[in-house]
Amino acid sequence: MKRFNRHTEVEKQLEEMNRKFVEVEECRFEFEKAQKRYEQLLQSAPDAMVFVDRGAKIVLVNAQLCGLFGYSEQELLGRDIDFLIPERYRHRHHDYVAGYFEQPRVRHMGTNIAAFGLKKDGSEFPADISLSPIEAEGRIIAVAAIRDVTERKKAEDEKHRLMEQLAEAEKLSALGRIAANVADEIRNPLTAVGGFARRLRKIADSDKERQYAEYISSEVDRLERILRDVLAFSRKRSPLLEDHDIREILDEALKASKERGRMQSIVINKEYGDSAVVRVDKSLVGEAVEKLVANALDAMPGGGTLTLTTDREVVRGVPYVRVRIKDEGEGIPPEKLEKIFEPFFTTRTSPKGTGLGLSIAKGIIEEEGGTLRIESAGGKGTTATILFQDIRGS
Repeated sequence: MKRFNRHTEVEKQLEEMNRKFVEVEECRFEFEKAQKRYEQLLQSAPDAMVFVDRGAKIVLVNAQLCGLFGYSEQELLGRDIDFLIPERYRHRHHDYVAGYFEQPRVRHMGTNIAAFGLKKDGSEFPADISLSPIEAEGRIIAVAAIRDVTERKKAEDEKHRLMEQLAEAEKLSALGRIAANVADEIRNPLTAVGGFARRLRKIADSDKERQYAEYISSEVDRLERILRDVLAFSRKRSPLLEDHDIREILDEALKASKERGRMQSIVINKEYGDSAVVRVDKSLVGEAVEKLVANALDAMPGGGTLTLTTDREVVRGVPYVRVRIKDEGEGIPPEKLEKIFEPFFTTRTSPKGTGLGLSIAKGIIEEEGGTLRIESAGGKGTTATILFQDIRGS
């Protein structure tokens, strides 16, 4: 009987062990199923994701993170997270990671914290990062979701630039209206002063009187030039668009500067390419070129060579006619180069300039659908480059 009871007890234990084994297998199966489902979710997540432990070591990544940074999963696992950020930020990042694990918390994207990622090829990108703490196997793991926001930053920068341009345009428009009204008010009395000064010069009894009259007349001429520039800067233009060979416009504009160039011992060198047709207002573009040439002559009071070149440039698949006006002057320092298109800003110490020439030239060229850029380096002269769409090449 005892033997029978022992046998029965063993059978019960075996049945219990078998039941527990089945339960363990079911749990293992469910665990593996949940793990696989989690891994599928991780790999299908739209963001690059990395899991980091308290020691700042990478314990898990998804395919998006590998693709974003250019590393394989094997190259990432076990590495310090710091190697995915630019070196200049690493000295404080370890402290930041330690501080995060001291007080784990959720941090959403869009918190305006500047962050950058470092790819395997050495390139950097601006990043937006969210952080979430999770508990796994009795320890806290930080989960970071990372987005490359390069395009968003470009869009934000472009929006900011356009807003600045709009504000500047509104300010200049108001300034132009005020300047035009002031110019109209003082034009007639200024003309009268100039006329009387010329008469005084003719009837003056002494050299001193003639000198004073000449000085008044000279200053009136300077004020009249300023008035003309102010009115040219502020007026609204109605371009008469027609097809013209750009070389003819340049030759016409050079006529006004030919004598001045000869007096300053400046050689005018023309390096024209083939016929290049642009659709512009000939007189307005000629005015802009005259101002650019005058600016180049101002840069070479002791003589030199003024070179005008025409050729072509392709920008994003679109052919443009390119005009370059190059002087051999002292050049423009970098700190002044970014301000040269501002109204009334001038790099010259001579009192004869108004500081409006480049502003007027830029305004005209842009109204005609072109672009103007100025390139310069100290001691190496300055080059003004004009681009107009090539009618024949489009």
